[in-house]
Amino acid sequence: MFNRVGNLLEGLATRSRAPKAIIALQVRQAAKESLRVVCADLPKEIIDSIKVLSFKNGVLTLAASSLVSSELMTRSDGLIEEINRALGKKIVGRLGFRVG
Repeated sequence: MFNRVGNLLEGLATRSRAPKAIIALQVRQAAKESLRVVCADLPKEIIDSIKVLSFKNGVLTLAASSLVSSELMTRSDGLIEEINRALGKKIVGRLGFRVG
């Protein structure tokens, strides 16, 4: 029997001493899923164009065009809430944006 890597990461990241890289990977995965939920009214091409760049010190950095970044900024509270809900605890405190 094989276990998916995502399933293994879920168990590791809930432990208090999980390596930061594993938590960052789980945040990245939760962010991608949360973007689809929070931005469900946007076209799929736009959602697919948003890239998750990094996660460090509670700041999740996303890359998108300037127009999409502006839209994400207005939805940032809901997006942060959805990501943290998916993770099961408050990990992401703020979103950062890069035009890309």
